[in-house]
Amino acid sequence: MTGSGGAGKTLLLLLVLLAIVGGAGAWNYQRNLEKEATIPRPWRGYSDADLHSMAEAYRSEVKQYSKAWEQARTQRASAAGTGHVDDRAREFDRVYAQGRKVRDLKSGLAEREVVLAELDEEQRLRAAEADRWALHLRRLTTLDY
Repeated sequence: MTGSGGAGKTLLLLLVLLAIVGGAGAWNYQRNLEKEATIPRPWRGYSDADLHSMAEAYRSEVKQYSKAWEQARTQRASAAGTGHVDDRAREFDRVYAQGRKVRDLKSGLAEREVVLAELDEEQRLRAAEADRWALHLRRLTTLDY
């Protein structure tokens, strides 16, 4: 009779351990699911094909803006007016306009790079969600999501 008592205690211990592990897994799954819901995903509503097309278009624009910015940046405008106040004012306007052009190009480039990064992140998240079993396992077992 003592042999079955030890087996009963072992079984009870295994059941308690299973309940603890199951509860911890359920808690972790819910925690990771809530974290996922807080990730900003402005491109979630677009189809995969539209997302891919937009990413390619933004990549093209980033290349164009990058090239234009590099060209504008290397064309340094220097003030050369030494004459009348009118000439100096026109020269100031010219130099200021060149600087403004460089800043505007850099701003446009930065904006497009941000959108492209968002599109790439949405594509990465969708690829990670494609394998449903891996997604559930990651939610269940990952502590630092």
